Amino acid sequence: MIHSLFLVNSTGDIFLEKHWKSVVSRSVCDYFFEAQERATEPENVPPVIPTPHHYLISVLRHRIYFVAVIQSEVPPLFVIEFLHRVVDTFQVPDLIIDINITDV
Repeated sequence: MIHSLFLVNSTGDIFLEKHWKSVVSRSVCDYFFEAQERATEPENVPPVIPTPHHYLISVLRHRIYFVAVIQSEVPPLFVIEFLHRVVDTFQVPDLIIDINITDV
């Protein structure tokens, strides 16, 4: 289902990536960055972005984009719900903001 997960901060830097099935190049996020540039507000980035070989499904929480990369069509709401649950798991009072990336 989800091949890779990228965490992107508000300045557009990918600061964490996790791959499960196969390594997906960071360049796939260029499609996300293009959609981010076209959006007038951070909340207006489309949650589902089709690319030639993948689908990017993203959520924005705490000024961090959680971008999932999938290769086949799946119900997007399942992936969006999963991403929100991932954020909720980390959301012990302000942990998501204070997380030390070297500990991950």
